[in-house]
Amino acid sequence: MAVDLNDLPGFLRRSPYHRLLGLEMIKAGTGEVAVRMPFREDLLAGDDAAGRYVHGGAIASLIDCAGDFAVIAAVGYDVPTIDLRVDYLRPATGELTATARARRAGRSVAVADVDVTDGEGRLIAIGRGVFKT
Repeated sequence: MAVDLNDLPGFLRRSPYHRLLGLEMIKAGTGEVAVRMPFREDLLAGDDAAGRYVHGGAIASLIDCAGDFAVIAAVGYDVPTIDLRVDYLRPATGELTATARARRAGRSVAVADVDVTDGEGRLIAIGRGVFKT
């Protein structure tokens, strides 16, 4: 499906899941995007005794989405995820931003690298997605 690259933020908002997470595209360029996920209590894991932090699944979803859209911004059409790797570096407790860059977009697969930072610019997680082109 061809995607209007001038309306990547609108394309992002079409997904009910992206809306559920509150994702917002704050930057879009050729092969590179930044996607923000606002802090919400219902995305927290843990309890008060163990410490409360953003659930790793929500962070993985943010990485997957940002990587996917970086590839879309490189190839011009929607792509499915083949593989996703996430390394969690520290607990997250607030709004997160994923900055993704398409590293390679070939005829059959594309690879995107993603950094997730918190509101203070601290690196929270890194990820790499592989997508079917």
